[in-house]
Amino acid sequence: MHAFKTASPKVIRPSLRKGVFRLVGIVAALGSGPLVAQHVTPYVPDSPAVVLQRVPPATDPRVRRFEQLRTDAEAHPGNAQKAVVLAQAYIDFGRSTGDARYLGRAMAVIDPYMKAPSPPISAMLAHATIQQSRHAFAAARKELEQILRRAPDNAQAWLTVATVAMVQGDYRGANDACVHLANSGGDFMGMICTSSLRSLDGRAKQAYALLTLIEDPGPKAPATIRAWIESLMAETAARTGNVDVADAHFRRALQWTPGDNFLLADYGEFLLDHARPADALALVGNDTTSDTSFLIRVAAEVALKSPRAADDIAAMDERFAAMTQRGDHIFLREQATYLLHVRGKAAEALTLARQNWDVQRAPKDARIYLEAALALHDPAAAADVLDFIKESGMSDDTVNPLVTQAQAAIAVAQVKPLPSTTNGAARR
Repeated sequence: MHAFKTASPKVIRPSLRKGVFRLVGIVAALGSGPLVAQHVTPYVPDSPAVVLQRVPPATDPRVRRFEQLRTDAEAHPGNAQKAVVLAQAYIDFGRSTGDARYLGRAMAVIDPYMKAPSPPISAMLAHATIQQSRHAFAAARKELEQILRRAPDNAQAWLTVATVAMVQGDYRGANDACVHLANSGGDFMGMICTSSLRSLDGRAKQAYALLTLIEDPGPKAPATIRAWIESLMAETAARTGNVDVADAHFRRALQWTPGDNFLLADYGEFLLDHARPADALALVGNDTTSDTSFLIRVAAEVALKSPRAADDIAAMDERFAAMTQRGDHIFLREQATYLLHVRGKAAEALTLARQNWDVQRAPKDARIYLEAALALHDPAAAADVLDFIKESGMSDDTVNPLVTQAQAAIAVAQVKPLPSTTNGAARR
């Protein structure tokens, strides 16, 4: 996701990533002597009103389904398919709510099958999906290649390969995967894949036209598929600057899946980007469980000069500190944008943006890299981004002005002054 344009130029503009921060703390001490167990006093809340952790209500039909699927899997030990169904339910729930703990639960369910000499393909697919969700893109891609050697026509594997390749900026690899997906999964999935790629490589208008052909997938299509298509159309329209069209697609997507964490974060960022902080705050409400929603809330509060902003910024500082403490470097882009636009630490932001660029190269990754370099008055520091954009054709309404600004600044810096005359004579 991208940074935000707000009504005031002094307003913070955090960039978010679809995903969550698992906030756990592990303390270890290594001295010159042998390792000694550290005794830490357990935390005891001052009041029973203190919330330690929010859990999904038992009335949630998805939670009730977990119990059914667990019972079914336990009743059939060694049945990989039943284990994968449970794992996939955890994955879907974790993605929709932004709770990464469920990715861990999914991993635990399929781990026994991954230890086999030749793991079941369904288990490998679930495992690769988890790796992708954790942004372990290289590991996910390696597993997917193993799957495709065994099952060359596996449509889900090709779709995931294409998705990972796009995130990594490997447009050639993504195009190859989209072609294979069309051959194995049909025209519908092929068009989604191709349009997603074209929205990145400078052909967003073509991408939007393709998506209009499948905007109505039929009365039997699940709500999640309909919301997915609408969200892709929203992002594609936004990429070309069609704000009103993008807004309409976001709202339609939310009608299909009102509580989807990723969609709420995407739309919230869009609203903040177009000077609508009140709408963004109303969208995410008081949700503090999802870190993406919480970041939207912080940005909206700052834009609105809310008295709650200071406390929430402090809380966000603690969340990033916990992530750093445990060595979790998955969300470098979010942290870089937070450092730049909230804390004003451009040098640290640039360092993280550069590290992030080595892993993923979506337009939002390019944006924070360029923003940090420009904030430091050192556009040449983002030369890798400028080279990639030139070679790939990447085009995005939020990135293009930054590219123009950086290129102009670099051109000015490269102009050498003419040598001065020593005798006052006119230059010939």
